[in-house]
Amino acid sequence: MPFLRSLSQTAPAYNPELEWPIDGLAYVVAFMCPLCGSPAVGLITDRWLGLTVGLIVGTGITLGQAWLSDRFIDPWVARFQVPLLKGTPRALINIAAFSWGIALSALSVYATLAIADRIGRVIPL
Repeated sequence: MPFLRSLSQTAPAYNPELEWPIDGLAYVVAFMCPLCGSPAVGLITDRWLGLTVGLIVGTGITLGQAWLSDRFIDPWVARFQVPLLKGTPRALINIAAFSWGIALSALSVYATLAIADRIGRVIPL
């Protein structure tokens, strides 16, 4: 599922008559968790700097994920769309997609705390 451009532009090998092998919720996790998680973690700091850093980091990671998805992941999935629709490959690609989304969320949370703490000692200890 593309984010910055349409699927016909990002994945020309996509067959619209077949189902997309990756569950849509995996894309929601990959895009929304960093965008929402970073500011939420920034709110637990004792200054507005944490929230600001969280917004910047979350937006940056989300846009980076959108670019990676449009540039590399969607064309690859469209190329192997038919074999990925079978049982085990479909389960494995969905596990990988959800794991990637959770890893991006963890990265955004850690980066927000690390950058905000490095800039202004905002983490209450």
